[in-house]
Amino acid sequence: MSRSMSRLAGLAAATLVALPVAATALPAGAAATAAAVASPAVTAAAATPATACAEAPPTPVTTGAAFNNPAAGDATGVVEQICSLVTQAPAGSQIRLAHFVISGSAGMDFTNVLLAARDRGVDVQVVLDGWQVANPASVALIEGLGQDESADSWVHVCGNVSPEGNTSSCIGTKGQHNKFYLFSETGGAKNVVVQSSANFTDVNSRTYWNNAVVLPGNHRLYDAYNAYFEDLAAEVQDPDYYRQVATAGPGGPVTAHFFPSADTDPALERLTELGCKNNGTTEIRVGMSEWDTTRLGIADRLVEMAESGCTVRVVHGPMDQEVADTLTAAGIELRALNSGTLPGRIHSKYLVVDGATGTRSGGQLVLTGSPNFNTTSLHRNDETMLELRDKGIYEQYEENFETMWAAAAQG
Repeated sequence: MSRSMSRLAGLAAATLVALPVAATALPAGAAATAAAVASPAVTAAAATPATACAEAPPTPVTTGAAFNNPAAGDATGVVEQICSLVTQAPAGSQIRLAHFVISGSAGMDFTNVLLAARDRGVDVQVVLDGWQVANPASVALIEGLGQDESADSWVHVCGNVSPEGNTSSCIGTKGQHNKFYLFSETGGAKNVVVQSSANFTDVNSRTYWNNAVVLPGNHRLYDAYNAYFEDLAAEVQDPDYYRQVATAGPGGPVTAHFFPSADTDPALERLTELGCKNNGTTEIRVGMSEWDTTRLGIADRLVEMAESGCTVRVVHGPMDQEVADTLTAAGIELRALNSGTLPGRIHSKYLVVDGATGTRSGGQLVLTGSPNFNTTSLHRNDETMLELRDKGIYEQYEENFETMWAAAAQG
């Protein structure tokens, strides 16, 4: 076992502390959803994929989430959040990121901002999937940072080519699908973790609905991500790598789940631990980019919860028919965001719960990260999912879901 794996295994020994259940009213922003999605046209002032990163204004580094809303002309919200953090990182600090695809004009914009950070004295270290590293943005990043991992800045391209011959993983058997960022210091905050669903590509900055959550000052969470990053860079091959590390965030417990996993499905496990009030006030909202039949267990559990009184709604992208049939047969309403044109395609991967019963209900729950509800994300990819019990973050995701829900109805 590697030194970093031992460290992560030690961190994973902690237990998650549940918070008291608290009911939350629908945020005022949900009432304004129609206004949030009313204009599908991109305004003249909206950032473009080629400039959104370089032009991102510095913003205070606080706990919270950022979202894309392409239907309202704001398709670069996640890019601007991440790039604001990059541009505020001071000389002598470190940025580490694990990413799936950096390509197109959006990727070149991001590459230039990362290289500018390196030029002002920031150590920039990157782990990339090997699928699209021949594109100009990735080539510029690799050539600019180099691949000497004894240096202060470098790029590591995962070398475990999948049997399919396209993507390449560092730990699993398919792809390095992570989308996270670690800042030792930025904007006056330290130990900043950013978990996102977005790739730095043009389509992600034009028509994709994405999210990112920013968590500053949680050194234990930061250390856990760092240990995972080091195992990625060391190519610690393990098809059952799965680790979870529980931490105490300022707004409530935060648990990181690191993949691949041979048999543990933490999303299903968490739903199994929750119960429903029989009056419909327990609400489950799922925004999922991809969902296949290998994760039918989640659909089956949602059906059980709907039959027990939970209100369940789903906004989805590509979804296997058996999953859709299972959900709709139980009266669960589905809406698709799966278009290359506006209102766009959901690329977020989250599940949020409010008002559940059970010993692990813990108030509001948010599961978000890079994994889709498919076999690749759970069993074969390098992925990370965050589990958060922070009321403020929950309310941001709840409002985002309602915005997607309205946009999907328009679509």
